[in-house]
This record gives sequence, structure tokens and C-alpha cells, in this order.
Amino acid sequence: MDDQGSNNTSFLNYEDLETYLNRHNSKFIWLLVATILSCGWIIYLTYYNSRNIGLFLTLIINRLYKGGYIHIGSFSFSVLSGKVMFRDVYYINQDMSIRIQDGFLIFRWWKMYNPKQKQHDPKAETRLFVTVNGFEFHVYNRTDLYARLQETFGLEPTLLSARRDEERGPEPRKHALDSVNVQTESPEPSSSWRSLIPVIKLNISTGRLAFGNHHLPQTLCVNFEDAFLTYATKPPSSHLDQFMHIIKGSLENVRVMLVPSPRYLGLQNDEPPRLMGEGFVVMQSNDVDIYYYQDEPALAGLVPVEQDRSEEAEMSSEDDKLQDLPPCWGLDIVCGKVDFSPFALSFARDCLWKFFLPADYQAMKVSEVAQPGKARQIQAFELRMNIIADATIDLLFTKNRETNAIHVNVGAGSYLEVNIPMTVGENGYSPTIKGQLLHVDTTSSMQYRTLLEAEMLAFHVIASYPRVWNMPQSWQCEIEVYKATYHFIYAQKNFFTDLIKDWASDSAPDIYSFVPYSWKFKILFHQFEMIWAANQHNWIDCSTKQQENVYLAACGETLNIDFTLPFTEFVPATCHTRFSLRAEDTDMRLSLPECHPSRYPLLTLAKDYQSVKLPGDGEGAPSSKTSKPRWRNITKAEAGWVDCWRVPNFLLIIDYTWHPIYPQKEDEQLKQSFSEIEESMLSAIRPPDQGAAPRFPCGAAPSVRLPADPSDLPPDRLQVEMEMSPDSQILLYGPLLRALIAIKENYFGEDDMYTDFEEAVSSPVPSSATSLGLGYSSSPGVEDVDHSHPLDLRPWDITVLINLYKVHGRLPVHCSSEGPEGPSGFLERLCFEMKKGYKETMLQMILSPIHIFVGDNYQVPDQTGGK
Repeated sequence: MDDQGSNNTSFLNYEDLETYLNRHNSKFIWLLVATILSCGWIIYLTYYNSRNIGLFLTLIINRLYKGGYIHIGSFSFSVLSGKVMFRDVYYINQDMSIRIQDGFLIFRWWKMYNPKQKQHDPKAETRLFVTVNGFEFHVYNRTDLYARLQETFGLEPTLLSARRDEERGPEPRKHALDSVNVQTESPEPSSSWRSLIPVIKLNISTGRLAFGNHHLPQTLCVNFEDAFLTYATKPPSSHLDQFMHIIKGSLENVRVMLVPSPRYLGLQNDEPPRLMGEGFVVMQSNDVDIYYYQDEPALAGLVPVEQDRSEEAEMSSEDDKLQDLPPCWGLDIVCGKVDFSPFALSFARDCLWKFFLPADYQAMKVSEVAQPGKARQIQAFELRMNIIADATIDLLFTKNRETNAIHVNVGAGSYLEVNIPMTVGENGYSPTIKGQLLHVDTTSSMQYRTLLEAEMLAFHVIASYPRVWNMPQSWQCEIEVYKATYHFIYAQKNFFTDLIKDWASDSAPDIYSFVPYSWKFKILFHQFEMIWAANQHNWIDCSTKQQENVYLAACGETLNIDFTLPFTEFVPATCHTRFSLRAEDTDMRLSLPECHPSRYPLLTLAKDYQSVKLPGDGEGAPSSKTSKPRWRNITKAEAGWVDCWRVPNFLLIIDYTWHPIYPQKEDEQLKQSFSEIEESMLSAIRPPDQGAAPRFPCGAAPSVRLPADPSDLPPDRLQVEMEMSPDSQILLYGPLLRALIAIKENYFGEDDMYTDFEEAVSSPVPSSATSLGLGYSSSPGVEDVDHSHPLDLRPWDITVLINLYKVHGRLPVHCSSEGPEGPSGFLERLCFEMKKGYKETMLQMILSPIHIFVGDNYQVPDQTGGK
């Protein structure tokens, strides 16, 4: 009954189960336990082992390393495949942080190791391969630099800096240098890890470099999507060094941006003119190749001990002597299609520069020349940037809350080179910047868009920094332009003035940071064309095709422009500069539009007159250089351009004295100027016994009412001297006189505010921007308010002096080659002087006798005036 009852039981107890398994010799329970433990172990290895290892590594590393905090989220490795994987890794200290989302490295240990292989072979086999996703490098402080500034200025130290070399003292380092037996031979290949891992490849997906913090309004960011880099070594540039580090690779979708700092609580004085996504894009390119190189001096950078002269002469060859160069250090960048927007807002630029490179206001020490047994020095850092595809450069600025721009298109082959010295001489150091832009095509955002076209523009900038921080600095800029065509209108003066004002610093002058400096410019044009719009009353057709404009063009072989901008005084009352323009083999050409009634009569007259000799070709006249072909881009005879005036040499000197306007000081300057005017007016009626009345400072006499007329301000002075060399030749066409009168009114008269044809058709009332002479910051129907300060309306005092010598002229007429050549004339000398102020204009002219000839008996008179 019990057996039957037990057989009928649905559930077996533990004893029955064990009896059953023993009877059948079964291990199922152990299989079940093993399966459960195996599943748990697999789950642990899959999800928790790497994280626990990362946690243990984080604790151990931070216990041993005190220079920062290192975090490893997860860590795993595989010996068979030589693969190490990691995730959520970052390193943070007082100055910077490095973050990696995830990545892995593979060490190919199974590759055959050959210790006798070539030591520095960039094409050697790769044993170490690293891949990183989500890389970020952020520099937000410079603790060591600020700690040194605290020590320099005698402040209480509040920063902790890791200055281990200073803590050790100079004796151990000196002892280490003296104990080294310096030799020039390179170590054995097997003694270096570079023989085992000669090449390292690194792939980065989605990287970012950032410079800034929440105390700065803008953060400089360099973003890229993919980077493929390779590290290797190769023979050095000098036989004195050991080897050269090289890093080469390519980056995709690179963007250099100014991003607003997210936690910045200060005032934002300047804003970028255009934001795109995260911030303002300074540079972007789809493809960038880099090549970084740096020499590693032999034996930790020590100069070899001087050998015996005879032994050195025998062992070293002439090539080795030529290679006794200092260690090299540089970076080469090659860009494909690239877009530049060099946003130069002073606030963002100055904040970044002053925070990361603050001035210590100390005299720089002269760098010592490396002696035998001392460390070799890197002389300079060289940066080269080549553009192998078409590129665009946008110079942006803001006017009346509207973005304006200068668009520059450059062709392939343009480059930029920057040389930054790493040593200081007796006179300081001099960084240099040079480069060239090919096939330059420049337009502006004005209604009249055309600006400059050039085949090549080369520039060279030399900056001189003395050893004392507030000693005068000299900056030199040399520019050479080849085959240039420049379209000039008067409104460009306001356009470039607004550009300079927006890019210049808007902070009040500070005597504590003032540094005197001067800019010396030398601009040389080779084969140039300068085109002037000469429509009556300055109505200009701003369309891009079939323009209905009258043009005068000055074409020449060479044009030299020299001037210096001195900024050597702190807040001077007036500034003075002198412009010198010298041109050789200059021609003046005239072009009339298709709709002009005199176009075809002018072309017909010029064509008929080609067979007639020019005045300079006659007997006794100077010979012309018509045999030499001259470059012409737009002003070609086939396009309807006619020669009117030929001048061998032309000289223009402009002396400009102006009253500068200082940011945040306009009202004080205005009050001070008006107070001086009123003081000079009242001093004449004061009693003589009182003597000279005291001059009240700005704001000390509020009861005195200041005049509100800007014409009472002291004027800016402009003196222009123009001189033409003897034997200039002029053809007196009828439309030429009307064009010269229009030029005088459009550029130097009351019609300097141009009006577009299309704007006049769409709106019978010109917009306020056009009426103000801007012509680029408004659209029809939108009213702008004139916020001009009275100091901007300061009057002018202009003096013009023109000297012409021995001018040969002809009045072209329709004639045959056998008939008379038409009336001609000769002017010995013409002197014209004009003084123009706000209230009056004075003219003076000295004219020598004019000799007029009718017929073909043209002769140049002698110096006594005889015919």
C-alpha cells in the first residue's frame, strides 16, 4: 500500500530524487548547476567584468598619480587578438581635460620582429593600431603661467602648480648634464621601442579641440568628423640630431568656430556678425592634410662635445657641415576647398589672447647660444598652409545691425607661411608672415559689387617685438599685386571705414596697456587698371551685365604706394600720415556705354585718327613707347575703350592730419573741443587785469552752454600735391571733358553719394542709406536713423596743388592720312592751387603761354618760348 501510495504521488521528495539519480547513475543536477553558473559568468564577463576592471584601475591609478583625476569607465583586453578595449575614459587636471567616449587598440604581436631593420622607415610595418570615438581635448586654464605671474608681481600664492624642476633645484640637473658622456653616434636600433613599434596608426571619429572657459564670452573650437593619423620617425634634418618625429594624416569636415560660452555671465559687448549652428565659423574645409615634424636632438637634446679639428675634418664631409642646422619644428597644412571668415572682433580676440597668453610686463632675456654640453635649441616654429583648390574668404562686419561683407575668391596654389621665433636676440624677436593669393576676385555687399580682380597678390609682414614690452614696435607690410583691376567709387570710403571701426577695439584707451607702434606699408602694383565711374550726378548702373556707365580708367605698368601709420603717442589730439603714390607709363582711357549718343562718333573718330601720328611722334617731340605691348584686362580697344592721355611718370603726395575719435570718449572729446573754442572766443573780451582765465576741465562748468554746430570744430587737414612728368600727351576728345567734370563732382564734390538705377526705378524717393552716402546697408522702403556723432561731421580744410609740365595736346578731327592732322598745342607749365574750407574756397592758377598750331607744321617750342 505504501509503495502504491508512493508511486501515485505526483511530486518526489529529495531522498526519492537522489535514489532515482543514483539508481540510473545520472549527473543532471551538476549539469544544471554548471549551466546556471556558466550563464552567470558569461553575463558577468559581458556586462560587468570590464566595468569592474575599469573601476579597480581608476582607484589604483588615482592612488598612485596625484597630478590629476583619471577615470576609466570600462576596460577589457584579449591576449589572443592583442586587442585592448576601453570606454568612457577622461583625464582632468587644473588646466585641461581629455575625454574619450570609447575606443580600442590592437598590438599585432604575431608580426615578425627584425631588430636589424631600418631604424627610421616611415613605411615600416604597423604593429600598433588605435581607434578612438568621441575624442575631446579642452584647454581652459594655465595654472603654471598664472602662478609664475603671482610670484613675479609679489602676490600671495593661491594656485597650486606642478613645478617639479624648480623644486629639485638646479644642482641635480647640472649634475645630470655633466655626468653624460655626449657622443654623436646613434644608439642601437634594438635599444629603442621605436624599433619594435616603428609606425603607429591612429583613427579618430568625431573629434573636438576647445580653448576657453565660462569666464570668456567666446570659446575657440576645432571640430572634425574623421581623422586618420600616422606617427613615425625618419632621419633628422641635421646630423647632430637623433631622429625626427613626424605625424601625417588627413582630417575630414574640419570647422574652426567661435562658440558662445554656455555659462558666461558677463556683458557681451560685441556679437559675431553671423552665427551658423553652434557659433561663428572662422574656417571650414571638407578635406585637410597635415604634416607635423619635430627634430629630436641627439641624447636628450645635448650639443656634442667639440672634437679635434683634424679628426673632424677627416670624418665629416662637406654635406655634413652644411647640415649643421638647428633642430626643425613645424606644421604643414594642405587644404582642399576651404572657406575663411576671419572674424576679428577685438573683444573675442583680445579676451582669448589675454587669458591664455597674459603679459608679464618684464623685459625678455636674451637667449644664450648653445655651447658644447648644453641643450640644443629650436630656433623657430614654421607653419605652412597650402590651398590646392578654389577657396573663399569673407570679411564680415556689422553696420546698423545688418551684416556686410567683402567676398574674396582665390584660386588653387595659394599659400601662407608663418615663422615664429623661439629665441630672443639683442633687439627682441621678429615673426614673419608671407604668402600669395592666386586669381583673386573680390566683390562687396554694396549695391555696386565689383571691387578687385588680380592675377596674383603676394604679401610679406614683418613684426618687430623689442625686449621691453612698452618700447616702440615696428610693423612692416609689403604687398605686390600683379595684373590688377580695381573699381573705385567714393562710397567705398565709408564702407571700409565702417569695416575698420567694427574690427577695431571698442574699449577705452588704457595707459597701462599702451604700446607705441607704427605700420609701414609698401604696395606695388605691376600692370594695373583703376576704373572710375563718371556718370553725371553719380547715377550708377549697379547691374552685373551691360552696365550703362561712363568710365575713366587709369592704366599703368607700375604703381608704388608708400605710407606709414604712426601710433606712437597715447591719445594724441591729432594724427598725421603721408601717402606717396608713384606711377610709371600711365594711360587714361575713356569708355562710353552703348546707350550714350557719343559712343559711336567717339569710336569712329578714334579709329580714323589711329593712322595719324601722336604729338610725341612729331619732329622734336619725345618718342612714345607704342611698340611695347601693354597688358589690358577690361580696358581693351576691342571693348570700346579709347586712349585719351599718356603720362610717363606720375607723382601724388597726400598729407593727412585728422582728429582721431576714441571709443567711449566721444562726448568728452566733443565737450573739450567746444570748451577750447568758447575759451578762445571769450578771452578777447575779458578784462586785461584778470590775466588768462583758467580753463575748465570737461564737465567742470555745466552752466556753460556748448555750441552744437560741428562746423565750429577744428577741421581735419588734407593736402594733395600732384605732379606729372614732362612730355605727357593728351587727345582732347569732347566726352573726356564731361567725364572729368563728372569725376570732380562724384569724388570731390556734392555728388559723392551715388544712386543706383534699379533703386531709383523701384522707389521714386531714394533710401536714407543712399542719401547718406552709404549705399550698402539698407533696402528701398526701409528707413534708417542717422546716428552720426558730431565728431564724425568735423569739417575739412583741403589744399590741392597741381603741377603740369610740357603737355602735348591734339584735338582729333576726321582727316585722311595725307591731309592736315588737326589742331595741336603745347603747354609749357600749369600750376593750380586750391584751398577749400568749410566757408570759403580760394583758387589760384599760374599758366605759361599756350602754343596752338593748326596744320601739319607742329614743332615743340624751345625753352625761350619761340615757335
